[in-house]
Amino acid sequence: MRNMRRKTGIEILMISVLILAGGQPLWASSALSQPVRVGYGWSVENDVGEAVAEAVSMMNEMMTGTPPDWVTLFSTIGYDGEEVLEEMTNLLGDEVKIYGGTSCLGVMTNDGLHIGEVGSLAILGVTSPRIQFGVSGVSIEEVVSAREQGKKAILEAISDAGRTAEDPPQIILITGNPSEEEEVLKGIEEIIGKDVPVIGGSSADNEIIGEWKQYANDRVYSTGVALTVIYTDLKLGWSYEMGYLRTANQGVATKSEGRTIYEIDSRPAAVVYNEWIEGKLDDVLETGGDVLSRTTVYPLAKIVHGETGENYYISIHPLSIELPEKSLTVFADVLEGTELSLFYGNWELLLNRAYTTPMQARARGNISVEEAGFAIFTFCAGTMLAIPEGERPKIPLLVKNIMGETPFIGTFTFGEQGFLPGVGNVHGNLASSMVVLAEE
Repeated sequence: MRNMRRKTGIEILMISVLILAGGQPLWASSALSQPVRVGYGWSVENDVGEAVAEAVSMMNEMMTGTPPDWVTLFSTIGYDGEEVLEEMTNLLGDEVKIYGGTSCLGVMTNDGLHIGEVGSLAILGVTSPRIQFGVSGVSIEEVVSAREQGKKAILEAISDAGRTAEDPPQIILITGNPSEEEEVLKGIEEIIGKDVPVIGGSSADNEIIGEWKQYANDRVYSTGVALTVIYTDLKLGWSYEMGYLRTANQGVATKSEGRTIYEIDSRPAAVVYNEWIEGKLDDVLETGGDVLSRTTVYPLAKIVHGETGENYYISIHPLSIELPEKSLTVFADVLEGTELSLFYGNWELLLNRAYTTPMQARARGNISVEEAGFAIFTFCAGTMLAIPEGERPKIPLLVKNIMGETPFIGTFTFGEQGFLPGVGNVHGNLASSMVVLAEE
């Protein structure tokens, strides 16, 4: 699949949230002429050791012998996470900072979609005097709450970069445990405020059975959060979008708690939702149960308002109908009084997001193809699974259509985190994001 390129001209209405970083500090003039060195590698070898060795060898060859300061690692659960990280450390040494987590079914790079018989993994290494990375990981068992987990993680990541909380980074990358993402984000914002974007996703397995992992330096977590803080004066762009179309159906969560919506407009939430999607869940409405795969193309969206009156839509994925209340469980918190809207889409629209997300990240960062140094791509696993299997290899091809030969690495996640101007950082579902840095 290497070096394949596809031209496309898809134009579809998308709901997107995009921000351009600004106000970065200037580095010493002696460093300004120095390059950003980047390399990536991947493998689908069945043996863990062979897989890591192949990926590292590929990355090292691209970096022409210069060791990376920081490596992003995404792997599937077919490989043992502890073994993956041990092999990585053996080959790269203890000084390299490692960040990442597990991905659903496969991983992505410039060379395509990688799905192995046992597992697959991809890495992306970066070194530059114009970028300072800080990495941390914290398990929920180490603290009293998810919010404290976020606070501890961001403080340790900033310290790892040699900075203090009074000197916030330009951007934060996040890979966490699917659970209390909103509380983790609140903890991070208690330390650095609401103006620093936090971009990434919740680590995944293949069947939503809790086998996901998070990687942070020399540690592997299953109920943790891994962060990378980035300090740089390089141009930086990112995007966060849901990529569905809005319907006229709208209501208010008049009774809800956590990730369960009991009532919409004072009626059973599942009944209202089923009416909105024209009875497509009639059978489950009487029996209760899982509706996850059937609701991917009909997400609800929370309507939130920015400081200057903007409306933003945060997509949430219905998981199940619960009896006897006929409530609706979802993959994000919904507060009572939240305005809700129904969106819809199809697999072609979802696939197109692999084109629009990098396009808008690069454009908003004012980064040309020639200037782009590297990128991190997050694509919802539920969205990926809604795309026919034979069409999924087009996801990285569409990214490459926008990014050219820019090295990128991609993961399929169980929840996505992103930034809304005038609101702060949020957790949603069925979304995608990209972070791209210029190389000079």
